[in-house]
Amino acid sequence: MKKLKAGAAIIDVTPPKPMFLHGYPHVERISEGVHDPLYASALILDDGETQIGFCAVDVIFISREITERVRERVQAATGIPGQNLMLSASHTHSGPVTFSDIFYDPVVPRADPDYISELVEKLVQVYVQAFQNKRACTIAITTADGSGVGGNRRSKSDAVDPEVPVLVLKDAQTDHIFALSTVYCMHPTVLHEDSKLYSADFPGYTREYIKRELGEDVILLYHTGPAGNQSPRHYVTANTFDEAQRLGYLLGRRIMEGVKRLDDRDFAERLKLSVKQAAVMLPKKEFMSVQEAEKKLKAARDKPDELRRGGAPASHIRTAEVDGFGAEENKKLAEMAAGAELEPVYQSVLPAEIDVIGIGEHCFVFLPGELFVEYSLMIKEKSPQKAFVASLSNGVLAGYLVTEEAEKEGGYEASNSIFPAEAGRVFVETAVGMLEKMINDF
Repeated sequence: MKKLKAGAAIIDVTPPKPMFLHGYPHVERISEGVHDPLYASALILDDGETQIGFCAVDVIFISREITERVRERVQAATGIPGQNLMLSASHTHSGPVTFSDIFYDPVVPRADPDYISELVEKLVQVYVQAFQNKRACTIAITTADGSGVGGNRRSKSDAVDPEVPVLVLKDAQTDHIFALSTVYCMHPTVLHEDSKLYSADFPGYTREYIKRELGEDVILLYHTGPAGNQSPRHYVTANTFDEAQRLGYLLGRRIMEGVKRLDDRDFAERLKLSVKQAAVMLPKKEFMSVQEAEKKLKAARDKPDELRRGGAPASHIRTAEVDGFGAEENKKLAEMAAGAELEPVYQSVLPAEIDVIGIGEHCFVFLPGELFVEYSLMIKEKSPQKAFVASLSNGVLAGYLVTEEAEKEGGYEASNSIFPAEAGRVFVETAVGMLEKMINDF
């Protein structure tokens, strides 16, 4: 096994013009400027036999179309097999539309083809630059505690996954840290629909904090883990940039605590890299009738005012408001299902891609879509080796992937899902089977 090499790069992907800001259902938002740039960060790892790549992008979704276009061009430019290249979205709600195949929110426009072409071009550029930047390196994997940055947005007492893996890359010659890659199960939604500026939300401030601590040349890849029911909702005092900075800096400090615990013995100059990929079909959801959906929508619209009259906490009112968004989308989905209009949506997102990347004795699972955090916990619990889970990767699922309990509750996330909870079990079983096969091949 040869010594490891790695290269990293970063590029600005902020749209050069005003665009629709995607993330809050049934809300028209056009950007009015840039608060902080949107970035794409890339990392290439090379063990002498296998090369793998990670790219984390400050956008709401990375579609299958974008993934395929980037993989094809990067493979042609570098020789790295396309299936070894991961692309994931941070899921900021203060960025442009990047996926056009979700038709059930009438307010959201189709993705601007010029911006998509520009985004693809820049993702190819950042990957190629990372490839060209490869140098001998050492690598360590540690964890940080993300508690307090956010939690379960349905209820503070429900499931969370605060474990934050941190991949640390050092230049073998200078011993200088030049890149970090991390995964955190949390919606980047400190900023709400009243904000009309491009922003990476709190992960942008985490990047800023890391650069302040380790130097401006350090590149941070921020991947979002299964966070369908995770957000800062119960942890913010306001939906402002000051709060985004507070939480982003808090996560940055936690990451740095993990990095500072490392010593020279934790860094390896040789590790085996491996890749496995699977494509899975998922069961389709059975929707309620249009009449039932209309009743649900009326009840959901009345709920926020009832809570306000009763003096409920702001976070509870917000949950009810969001449930109203979901009820609107549920009605549209029920109408589409009745008219067989959902088939093109299913065809655009299936089969779903699952990727497992092995880095020595650690594994990173990459899944598409917005999964509930319980699925991250299930995969980690059942995995035969230490595993971490990233979501919103290499494609979309068009809506959330919720648990059976959430499905019965029928809140926002369950209302706009096009897959039943059974689909989550398919993901878990497939991913765990891939992890078991990987350790057997190790």
